[in-house]
Amino acid sequence: MNELNLNEMEMINGGRGGSPTMLPERDGYWVYRIKSGDCLSRIAGTYGTTAENLKRVNSTIHNVNDITAGYYIYIPN
Repeated sequence: MNELNLNEMEMINGGRGGSPTMLPERDGYWVYRIKSGDCLSRIAGTYGTTAENLKRVNSTIHNVNDITAGYYIYIPN
């Protein structure tokens, strides 16, 4: 797991590959907490979507290969 200090967190504004804090509920979406070993394509396949679609839905994901365990993302349901 990547460890970031507060200055780095502020610099990247919202974290890398998700949100470090619980996301608010949103109609039409589940909130998913990224687990160690997860990859976006596997998460997407489990929920019947694509990694690119998850990237589009989650503005903090800038690279589909760079998500952080413990962070939260939205998954369309």
